[in-house]
Amino acid sequence: MSINQLDLEVNIHATEDLDRIINYLVKLLTDKAPMVIEVVYGHYGNPIYRVQSSIRDRELAMSIVKSICSSLVNRDYLLRTIESRVDGSGSVFLRLDKQEFVKGRIVLNDGDDVVRVRIRVTGINVIQFINEVCK
Repeated sequence: MSINQLDLEVNIHATEDLDRIINYLVKLLTDKAPMVIEVVYGHYGNPIYRVQSSIRDRELAMSIVKSICSSLVNRDYLLRTIESRVDGSGSVFLRLDKQEFVKGRIVLNDGDDVVRVRIRVTGINVIQFINEVCK
């Protein structure tokens, strides 16, 4: 069982506390994970910060996935909905509630204002992988 890559992306709006969200991302990802912050502009010229991280270090990625699973408030919801979060290429997609995230809680949320996580897995069925890591 192996994680090939873990990708994370979040959009931070001008009304949100950029430093606070970045600090929680660093806490989750550790300072070993690369982070790219890009500034894009909304319809009215307001800045939107797009933060992305792509982790190819398998040990680091596995450590982050285990941390997410162990801290996940609604783990049972993940296990019930795992089939809808998997694609045919061996990836599982998680959406973490951004407002809860900055409170230090990891909660799945299928809305739009989220921290998006993509986990690429090889060598094992993705559903089986999540069931083993997040049980």
